Amino acid sequence: MKIMSDKFEFDEDTKCIYEILKKENDITSRRVLELASSEEYIEICSGCASGDTFLRAIKKMEKAGLVKSSLGKGGYRWHLNE
Repeated sequence: MKIMSDKFEFDEDTKCIYEILKKENDITSRRVLELASSEEYIEICSGCASGDTFLRAIKKMEKAGLVKSSLGKGGYRWHLNE
């Protein structure tokens, strides 16, 4: 999947979320946080495992048009904007 914006500068937290959504798209905030603290993502997601940090990073990505959210069963669901 291509990065949607050449002008968006990824930081550690947004890169973490982007990598997670590349693998599991259309998932809840809770699932993103679960994956961020898993063995698979521990190296790139050290800061993103907290709720506050996740919220700031995902909102930054949403504002840039990289991700979209929808409200569904289990809360907000996040997916890469294709």
